[in-house]
Amino acid sequence: MYSMNRVGHGTGIGWGQGLVHPDLAESYLLSRHTGAEFFSPSPIALDVRGGPKLQYAYGVPAADNRFARNVNQFEAFHCDNSLMFDGKKSMNFLERGRERRFQQFVNNRTPELGNSRTMRYENMVRGKDYIYFMAKDQFGCRYLQQKFEEGKHHVDVIFEGIINHIADLMIDSFANYLVQKMLDVCDEEQRLRIIAVLTQDPVRLVAICLNMHGTRAVQKLIETVTTREQIVLITSALQPAFMELVNDPNGNHVIQKCLTNFGADENKFIYEAAAANCFDMAIHRHGCCVLQRCISSARGAYQAKLIVEICARGFELAQDPFGNYVVQYVLNLKIPSANAHLASQFEGGYVYLSKQKVSSNVVEKCLKIFPDDAKAVIVRELLNGSHFEQLLQDPYANYVIYTALLNTRGHLHNALVEAIRPHEDAIRTSPCCKRISRALSRR
Repeated sequence: MYSMNRVGHGTGIGWGQGLVHPDLAESYLLSRHTGAEFFSPSPIALDVRGGPKLQYAYGVPAADNRFARNVNQFEAFHCDNSLMFDGKKSMNFLERGRERRFQQFVNNRTPELGNSRTMRYENMVRGKDYIYFMAKDQFGCRYLQQKFEEGKHHVDVIFEGIINHIADLMIDSFANYLVQKMLDVCDEEQRLRIIAVLTQDPVRLVAICLNMHGTRAVQKLIETVTTREQIVLITSALQPAFMELVNDPNGNHVIQKCLTNFGADENKFIYEAAAANCFDMAIHRHGCCVLQRCISSARGAYQAKLIVEICARGFELAQDPFGNYVVQYVLNLKIPSANAHLASQFEGGYVYLSKQKVSSNVVEKCLKIFPDDAKAVIVRELLNGSHFEQLLQDPYANYVIYTALLNTRGHLHNALVEAIRPHEDAIRTSPCCKRISRALSRR
């Protein structure tokens, strides 16, 4: 007869309520706990996942059991499925039993095991079945990272203990640090195995990238890859979900890490996708950051294509809460052809743009960046407006006029000052015009 012990606070009725798999019961018998439950001798066969292929029958003895009706009566319970699930975790029940046993080891305070957590971890790390559970424990994770420093043998043992669970560990709040450390110390063959496991299902890799813990682990993976084969596996898995990653607060950092760590050829899929989705990226909170990183890292035709796409819709982007930053970024590059293209987009609309909160920043940037002839176009539009005095007192346009005073000279500057003088009394008392009044008094 096999014997089984309770390890939780269950009622004794079925899996997930305190029963231990019969293959694990032997070690519990040695501890001589009371209240054992008995397994009826049915044939056992384990499949590759560790679960039983055939049915188990469980009998609860009448003695010392409050569920029995008389002394000689047994109540049988059957397991018809090799995967039984706990109410909280969808896990193979053999692994669930191992996790319970792991927790018993960690929390055990009996004299024969001692009070040292390190001693208990030392015993568990010898069997790779428990490394997965140690990795998800705060102190177990730290212990495993310390073992890396003791030599390559320990790296290999821990690697074999986590490789089949690598995707799950990367999104764990503690285990993701172990995975990151593993990526620093593993060899190329092991790193390739990790990448192969993750990219076998691209959807799962993308899900890891979108996770707040997983994104850090994937970024570390990108930092440590060295061969083109490894890079191609990663980029091929990320490519179908490009826009989903770009627009995600966690996933966008993975794309940016690719841009900073891979070469132009490896990032070709990013540049092409960014050019095709340029406007949508520019008006998104996270997409605008990725787009600016694309422009800074791209070279030659890739960069030119992105800039052309942005300039083509410059007037719309200048008015967008996020797109205006992309336009200002392009202006700061001081590429003559790009700035001329944007100036042609804005011409005739500078007054309109100056009176808006977002786009007024773009007009100010133009006054700082553009050559004198292009600045003259802006100032003339402002001066020739039907109600110049209203622009002076506008909560946003007054900043544009102040910037024009600081960034113009000669005849153009004098024309601007002469247009402001008749309204000097009004601007002196207006809260929006104090900076303009100070600029005039410094003359």
